[in-house]
Amino acid sequence: MQGDVEIALVILDDHWRPLHRLHPHEDWRSTARQLLLFKSRWLALHQRRKRDRVATLRPSDIVLTRSLYRRIRPLGMLLADHVIDARNDRFSFRAAGLL
Repeated sequence: MQGDVEIALVILDDHWRPLHRLHPHEDWRSTARQLLLFKSRWLALHQRRKRDRVATLRPSDIVLTRSLYRRIRPLGMLLADHVIDARNDRFSFRAAGLL
């Protein structure tokens, strides 16, 4: 969590229903071990911006999405979505055609 931004990895089943919510560690190996325990191929990135009213896409969001995508591919996992929630709004990479 960085100030007003909370980030979580949501492990999904094959129907994209949430199985587990994981708050990533700074040590990627520890996070990867936890992801592999669930034996799921689907993952969503959920970002909550507590202070923002509108969920606007920032360049850092694209960098984060690409970085996560590159890290989960070798684990045999796929990124279902990156969702950004603000107080009054939501942005979905998948709905916007970015995934």
